[in-house]
Amino acid sequence: MSRNRLRSRRWLFGSVALTTTLVAGLAVQISPATAQGAFNDLRGWERALQQEVDADSAARMSEAMSTYPGLVGTEGAARRAQYSVDKLAEWGLEPRLESYRVHASVPKDVSVAMTGPEQRELAVKESPYPWHENFEDVVVGYNAYSPPGNVTADVVYVNYGLPDDYARLAEMGVDVRDKIVLARYGQSFRGVKSKVAEEHGAAGVILYSDPADDGFTQGAVYPDGPWRNADGIQRGSVQYIFQYPGDPLTPGEPSTPGTPRLDPSEADNMTSVPTTPISYGQAQHLLAALQGPQAPEEWQGGLDLTYRVGPGPTRVNLDLDIDYQQIPVNDVIVEIPGSKHPEQKVVLGAHFDSWTYGTKDDVSGWATLMEAARAMAALRDRGWQPERTIVLAGWDGEEYGLLGATEWVEQHRADLLENALVYLNMDGAGGGKNFSASAVPALDDVLADIAKDVSDPEHGTLYRNWQQASGEQQPVPDRLGSGSDYTPFLDHLGIASADFGTSTPSGEYHSAYDDLHMMRNFLDPGYRYHEAAAAYAGTFALRMAGSDVAPMLYSDYATAVVGHLEDLDAKQTDGRVVDLSPAYAAAREWKAAAERLEDEARGIDDGRGDAITDALIAQERALTQPEGLPGRDWYKHMVYAPGLYTGYAVQPLSAIDDAITNGDTATAEKYRDLLVDSLCKAAEAAGEPLA
Repeated sequence: MSRNRLRSRRWLFGSVALTTTLVAGLAVQISPATAQGAFNDLRGWERALQQEVDADSAARMSEAMSTYPGLVGTEGAARRAQYSVDKLAEWGLEPRLESYRVHASVPKDVSVAMTGPEQRELAVKESPYPWHENFEDVVVGYNAYSPPGNVTADVVYVNYGLPDDYARLAEMGVDVRDKIVLARYGQSFRGVKSKVAEEHGAAGVILYSDPADDGFTQGAVYPDGPWRNADGIQRGSVQYIFQYPGDPLTPGEPSTPGTPRLDPSEADNMTSVPTTPISYGQAQHLLAALQGPQAPEEWQGGLDLTYRVGPGPTRVNLDLDIDYQQIPVNDVIVEIPGSKHPEQKVVLGAHFDSWTYGTKDDVSGWATLMEAARAMAALRDRGWQPERTIVLAGWDGEEYGLLGATEWVEQHRADLLENALVYLNMDGAGGGKNFSASAVPALDDVLADIAKDVSDPEHGTLYRNWQQASGEQQPVPDRLGSGSDYTPFLDHLGIASADFGTSTPSGEYHSAYDDLHMMRNFLDPGYRYHEAAAAYAGTFALRMAGSDVAPMLYSDYATAVVGHLEDLDAKQTDGRVVDLSPAYAAAREWKAAAERLEDEARGIDDGRGDAITDALIAQERALTQPEGLPGRDWYKHMVYAPGLYTGYAVQPLSAIDDAITNGDTATAEKYRDLLVDSLCKAAEAAGEPLA
């Protein structure tokens, strides 16, 4: 899908001026009273924070939280939460735990056995290395929210297990009904693979990571390199987060005492097909014995064999003894109160739970945010205070289905709707060397500006890193779909959101080998990018919480919507399903109103900044509709959402896009009109301070 390149415009919001007096070390050599005078401008405090963050400090926190697994609902996750609370309190902050009890799966015994044409019990857990501590607490390979089941059936290889793959099998005369499908990870969220298998009548699903995607064909494997070895198993949730994330039994409401809960049979975000993962070393036995038609060339993977689709004679017994319980989810929350607008919230979050050790996913994100919190605490001791309240959140249960973030957002809905300015997500923020970002278009410029201000250990600035990693001279953030904790903020409440991270190509994802050995040797040796990411996150927090007018450009958002409409019109080549001209007109009116507001902000006086910031908040809220998307009303945002089959990837104008694909004029017109209503409300909000 094409993406419009938004023009870059740099102009001053409010009274933010560059300091000329800051020198290295100054902040720690002068008294708090003197510091207040030296750092009485926002950019000076930002530079002080960038000097304060420290790779060794981040490394110590990473190491403290990576020697044991942190699976949600276990002692390890509770231990991480308490460690975090203790450290934040040690720095003079006031953390608290906000807790929920959520319906979730707990594996008791997982067995995968090849019963034909030979008998073979397949391994469902990796082998440890001498440096692995507490390995007995590493959970077996399994998929959260899979139902229990005992199924024996012939196997069919279905490539990535997406709708086009099943269509290809049908052309080949291969039926998957009552079969166990073997699908490789990649191309979409694993829950989509279970959904499509369910739609086609499969009896069970086995998932594996093919070496062509993240194994030995890419380079040296763990422990000698960063790529997945033959033992590595990708765990993960198969909850249908594209329906709604969070507790399956309390959609739209927090999992707190007194909240009515659905019967599990009524929840429509859980699969009915038993699903479990194995390694490619184990999958090789199944694939080598398959007969039937040869798989298409593009289905051939990296194993040294000819991939065939079956069915049979490979036959497997899946015996998944999985219990369902109410498990504890504990979020770590700390607030740094604002001086001028304490009710307004700038929220930053990272999850601290993990499938195994999780040194990259997401101890790196949480340790990075903790390091930013330590630096902010140090700045506060020197006299700094944000104008808006900064909320720092450690989310629990992200890996199962965005549990902690979703329940917290649903619990605090009224306050967030009224007062939240922005949310920044950090999933894997310090886990590598290549910078990337995703965001709503209103945040594109500020994300780029901050990247230009933050030092990079290998490229000079994070912006130069971003240029190299993206291959673009003027990189633009991707758009947000789902798959991480920004989802309830943006998609449910309409809070402007962004996500950033650093990554190194690797294959440890969700395996027992996402550990300190991987981080220290291959992903971020020396923790230099943990430091850079902490500087980036802290600078974002200070700038969004300290600018007189928040640096957000909704005229760029309107331009992006026009581009998305053009993409939809380009799909209507075989006949027009819906006339989008009213939406074009509304988007252009919004752009004009937003530009007038931005012109006003250039020369703002202190008395007008509050009204303009309120208008910025209101524009994002306007893009939601109470009715939500068709068949998944938890998703309220009319512009950005994940698709039903895209997995984590965004599907702009999702409802209209699906309706055009299906030739459904009535739905397309309905959601066009809802979009027009949202765009008109956004234009009205932009014009309010000028009225």
